[in-house]
Amino acid sequence: MAVTTDPYVAADLAAVIPEVWSPFANEEFFAKTVLANFCTDVSSFAAGGGDVVHIPGYFTNTFTVQTQSTQGAEVTTEGPAMDDDSVTINTHRYIAVIVGDKDLKQIAERYDVSAIWGAKMGGALADALEDSLAALWSSITTNTVGDTATVLTDAEIRQAVEKLDTLNTPLDECAFFFHPYTYWNQIHAISKYYDQSSVGPNNVAGMVATGNFPGNQSMVRALRGTLYGIPVYTTSNIVSGLQTYRNLLLHKSAFAFAVQTMGANGGKVRIQAENEVRNLGMLMVADILYGVAVVREPGAVLINANSAFIQS
Repeated sequence: MAVTTDPYVAADLAAVIPEVWSPFANEEFFAKTVLANFCTDVSSFAAGGGDVVHIPGYFTNTFTVQTQSTQGAEVTTEGPAMDDDSVTINTHRYIAVIVGDKDLKQIAERYDVSAIWGAKMGGALADALEDSLAALWSSITTNTVGDTATVLTDAEIRQAVEKLDTLNTPLDECAFFFHPYTYWNQIHAISKYYDQSSVGPNNVAGMVATGNFPGNQSMVRALRGTLYGIPVYTTSNIVSGLQTYRNLLLHKSAFAFAVQTMGANGGKVRIQAENEVRNLGMLMVADILYGVAVVREPGAVLINANSAFIQS
C-alpha cells in the first residue's frame, strides 16, 4: 500500500481553521492596600477644602515632675513647646487613554473594555498611594534596625519591638509590613518560628500563627499571621534600594495621609469618560489627589534586610 507523501498541514488549512477569543480576559494583579488601610486617614478633615491638614503634637516635650519640699512655697511652672505635624495634599496623579470611534466600534461586544480599563487604572493609582506611604521610610531616623548586607534575624525583629515598647508605644496598635521576599525567604527560615519543639505542645500556637486562615478574609487582606502578638502584612510596595528592603514596624499614628480627589464619591480614585468630538474617540481619565506624611516619627521602626540573601 502506497504511503502518502503530501498530507495537509495547518498552514494549508488556515483558511478554515478559526481563531477563538475567550469571553474572559486576564487582568493585572496589584499589591493589596495594606498601608492605607492601617495608617491614619485624615481625608475627612479636608473634604471641605484646604491643602494642609495640621496635627498638633502634645508629646514632643515632656513635663518635669517637681518636688514641693517647702509647703506653701511658690510653684514652678513650665511651658513645654508642642510641635505641629501636617499632611500637605500636593500629589495629583492620573492615567489617560483615548480610543478612536472606529476601533471602539469594532472591539468585540463581549469585552467591556471600559470596566476593565477602569479597574486597571484604579488599581494602579491606589498602588501609587501605597508606594508613597512606603516611601516614608526615608524619614525614619529615631528607630532603625538591621543592615544592608545581611539577612533579617529574630534578634533584629525583637529589637524593633523593643524600641517601640521602650517608648511606651501601644503594641496592640502596631503592625509589621514586610516585603514578600523578606517574609518568605528570610523570616520563614528562622527555625524558632516553625519548629514546634521551641513553642511547646502541638496544641500551643507559638509566637507565629500562619496558614490559610479558613473562614475569614485575612489572606485577602495580605495578613500573614502574627509575630510576637503583632499582625504581619506583606506588600510588594515595600521599597527596595541599595540591595535593601525597607521593611516597617508601625504604630497606626506614625504615618498619615489625606485623599482629596474630586468626585470620587467616597473612594480614592475618580474615573471619568466622555466622547471627544475633536478626536473622534472616547477619552477615559482616572485620577487621585493625595498627600502623605510622617506625623509620629518615633512610632515607626525601619527594619532593613538585604534584598539578595536567601536564608537556607
